[in-house]
Amino acid sequence: MIILALEASTTSAKTMLFDTDSGEIAVKSRRFETDGPDAAVRDGDAICTQLFALGRESAHGHEVDLIVLSGTWHGLTLQTPAFEAVTPVMEWPYTGAQDLCATLRDDAELTWWFYERTGCMVNAVYPVFKLMHLAQQGHDLTSVVAMDQPSLVFARLTGECWTTPSLASGTGLLNATTADWDHEVIARFGLEHVQLPELRASTQTASLLPEAATLLGIRSGVPVLVPGPDGGLSQVGDLATEPGDMTFSMGTSGALRLASRHPAFSPTLSTWSYRSPMGSLSGAATSGCGNCVDWARERLFGMSTDYAEIEPLLSADRLDTPVFMPFLFGERSPGWQDQRQGGLLALQPHHTRADMYQAVLEGIVYSLFHCFKELTALSGSPRRVILSGGVLSSPFWTQLTVDVFGVEMEVSTQQHSSTVGAIRMGLAALQLPMQHPALDSVERRIVRPRPERRAQYDAGFTRYLDHYSRTVPVAPSKS
Repeated sequence: MIILALEASTTSAKTMLFDTDSGEIAVKSRRFETDGPDAAVRDGDAICTQLFALGRESAHGHEVDLIVLSGTWHGLTLQTPAFEAVTPVMEWPYTGAQDLCATLRDDAELTWWFYERTGCMVNAVYPVFKLMHLAQQGHDLTSVVAMDQPSLVFARLTGECWTTPSLASGTGLLNATTADWDHEVIARFGLEHVQLPELRASTQTASLLPEAATLLGIRSGVPVLVPGPDGGLSQVGDLATEPGDMTFSMGTSGALRLASRHPAFSPTLSTWSYRSPMGSLSGAATSGCGNCVDWARERLFGMSTDYAEIEPLLSADRLDTPVFMPFLFGERSPGWQDQRQGGLLALQPHHTRADMYQAVLEGIVYSLFHCFKELTALSGSPRRVILSGGVLSSPFWTQLTVDVFGVEMEVSTQQHSSTVGAIRMGLAALQLPMQHPALDSVERRIVRPRPERRAQYDAGFTRYLDHYSRTVPVAPSKS
C-alpha cells in the first residue's frame, strides 16, 4: 500500500511517499512562498495550494491508498462554515495578544485555574487568547469556525471540520484531563459563539473530495487521516511514546517533550501538558531556536554565507562571549513572558562576529537547559533523550547542547520525525504494525557529554540566569 504524507510546517511544505510493501521512501520539501514581511501571519489557502502542488509532484505515477497529515500546533484562522477565510492563519509566533495576556496574568487565580484545566499557560501563543484579541479588535466571532492550518488542510481535502485531541491540546480550549472541549473555559472567556472542529480519534479517516483529488492528481475517495500536530507526531516518529521517553527538537523553535501516563502540572507554571496521538506529554517549548540562528547569520555574515563556512570559526575554548537572550519572538517556557525581548548583552569592543554568533548558539542552549531543569524537577529525569532538528547539521552546536545538558543523547534516525510519525499513525489506521524495517533499521548514534566542560558551562548558565533575571519585561500600563 502507498501512504502519502503531507505536512505544512512553520516554514516549508513537506511530503513523504511510503510503500508499505517495498519500504521505498521518497521525500520532498519546499519552502513556502508567503506575502508580506510577517511570516507569523499567512494566507491559509496559499499554504494549502503550495502543499497540494508538492503532493501532486510526489504522488505522480503512484496509486495512493491513504493520505496522512501533519502540521503546527497553536495556529488560528477564522473560517465561515463553508470554509471561506475570514482571517489569515496566525501561527504560533504571532504575539498580537501579548498585552492582553500580560494583563490576564496579573490575576493569579485565573492563571492557575486556566493552567490546571487546559495544561496551557496564559500566553499569546495560544489560540484562545488570539480569539479574545480578535474580539477586542472588533471581529464578529458569531458563527465563525476557529481552525488551525492542519485542520484547514483536512477540510479542504475532505469537506469535514474535524481535529484530534492531540492537535486541540495546543489551543488552550481543551480540557487536559477529559480531552474534550472545555466549555467552562470557553464561557469564561466569552467565546461561546465560536464554532470548533469536531474531535475525532487519531486513527479516524474521511474520504478525499473529487476536487481535492484533481489537485493532487489521485483518485477521489482515498481515505484521509485526521491531522496531528508535528510536535506530537515527532514523539511517534521517534518511537518515544513510553513514560520517560523524551524528544528534544531544535528546529525553528525548540521543544522538550516527555511522554507520561497522566497530565502533569508544574507548581511554578513553567511547563505545559499537551497530548500526543498516543497519550499525555509534559513539555517545555521556546519560540527562539533556529529562527534566532537564521537572524544571526543574516545580520552578522549575510544570507550568502553558508552555515558550514561559519562552523570552523566556533570553539569551545572561547570563554568570553557575550550573553544572548533568545527572545526575539517572545518567551514561552519557562517564564511565559511573551513581552520579553531578545538581544546580545555584555558586549565589549573586542567581540567579533564569531563571538556574537557563538553567543547566539549558547544562549539558545541555555534557555532550553533552563526549560529542562524545570521539566525534570516536575517529572524526574528522562530514561532516554532523542535529539533532532537543524542542530544536528552543526557538530559544534550538537556537542555544546549535550555538554550543557550533561546527559547523553540519542541522535534521531528520522530526518523528518513528524512526517514519519504521521506515516506510523497511517500504519495504525490500516491496522498494520507501526514499526517497519524501512523506518527502523538504522542504529542510533549516541553523543556523550564531556565531563571536562562541566564547570565551564555551569558558569555560563549561571551568567545567563543572571542576565535573564535582570531583563524581566515591565508590565503594561493600566492607565
